[in-house]
Amino acid sequence: MSAEIINLRMARKQKKREDKDKTAEDNRRKYGRSKAERDAARQRRETLEAHVDGHLLGKRDGLDAEHSDPETSDADKSALEPSGQNPSGPKPSGNGD
Repeated sequence: MSAEIINLRMARKQKKREDKDKTAEDNRRKYGRSKAERDAARQRRETLEAHVDGHLLGKRDGLDAEHSDPETSDADKSALEPSGQNPSGPKPSGNGD
């Protein structure tokens, strides 16, 4: 009558793996959605966004375009420069000295 010898370290690791698998399965069942469900939700969201965008008074692109252009006009640039200084350097005088 001999008892089966087991490696406790390996038994603990196997038990931990089984517990982890059980937790993962529970989470998949509790939180997971199938690909078809995710695609359907995405399609509904896009349809609703298009519906709302269609009812906006101003175009969304026009509002974003004002803030997305980082360059300023020439008049704005000259207003930002200190007076009396030319960024390209001093102008040569016309008298040839």
